[in-house]
Amino acid sequence: MDRQTADEVVACLVGERTLFHYYRDRYSIGLLRHLSRQQALSVADLKHSPYAQLLQKPRVKSVLADMGGRQLDEFHLASHDYDAYQEAFVLTLDTWGSARGSERRWKQTSRRGYNLVLQLNFCRRHDQVYQRLGCPGSHFNYCGHPVSRQRNTLAWARLDLDLASGTALIEEIQSDWIRDVVWQEAWIARRLKAGRLASERMPCRSFNCSLQTALDYCHFVLARYSAIWAEAMLWAAIAFLREEIGVTGIFYHSAEGGRLLKRITGSPPPRSLYTELPRKFCFAPTGEAPEFLLAEREVRKTWQQHPELSFFRLA
Repeated sequence: MDRQTADEVVACLVGERTLFHYYRDRYSIGLLRHLSRQQALSVADLKHSPYAQLLQKPRVKSVLADMGGRQLDEFHLASHDYDAYQEAFVLTLDTWGSARGSERRWKQTSRRGYNLVLQLNFCRRHDQVYQRLGCPGSHFNYCGHPVSRQRNTLAWARLDLDLASGTALIEEIQSDWIRDVVWQEAWIARRLKAGRLASERMPCRSFNCSLQTALDYCHFVLARYSAIWAEAMLWAAIAFLREEIGVTGIFYHSAEGGRLLKRITGSPPPRSLYTELPRKFCFAPTGEAPEFLLAEREVRKTWQQHPELSFFRLA
């Protein structure tokens, strides 16, 4: 999208603080809540719909048991949309990209212009534990990525929009924090196995703590966030697009299509983020491409040269 549109969306929607809660599989309730606003939901109809797999989720089964065979509605779905162990996050919004075609490759946008960036930031509970490491900044984030400058960002989603058609493309979902914590945990474990004392100070200048304190932090993060960060980020993006922007059509890159259209020549992102994750959310493969992308000559040329390319689309 152009810079003016991106800035206007950010100016309209950014607030002082946007809390977002997530628990494992929350998206299953959320997708059905969205669907129930459009039509009555019977189990028989859902079994023959793109959302059939959601019926196997434990929380959805609990809703069905409570309904006693009646049609699902948003009121009853909402009453089950809570978990005592849910995690709290803070959402922030920013922009990313460039109007200059020469910068498109390293910005990794499918077309020239700008993306909205929805950032999933840690809450205070995490930050209090993180402070024990004695890090002066966000050690586990790369400043060249679209992360918050005010908060510790767990993950982000880059979104391209066409407001005229009510269509969006989820360009990317990524987490530097989880990747680097996994690496740090393995590095510390190797040092301890080699005979280093747990009380020994971390050799990296970014840390002011012992090996054991750093390892405890890694265990804390991975136990709480590694299994849910991608789910939480994608559900936050879908809810934002539908509820805040009013988007009706949501596309998501396939692994190969994203690599080609975003001109990724180095190490590709984890393949599961562009295969397993969208399928889990009931996105279906499609040979259709977002019209606003095909309006750009370079994208249209790539699409014509690779007829095997596809996207995912949310039903």
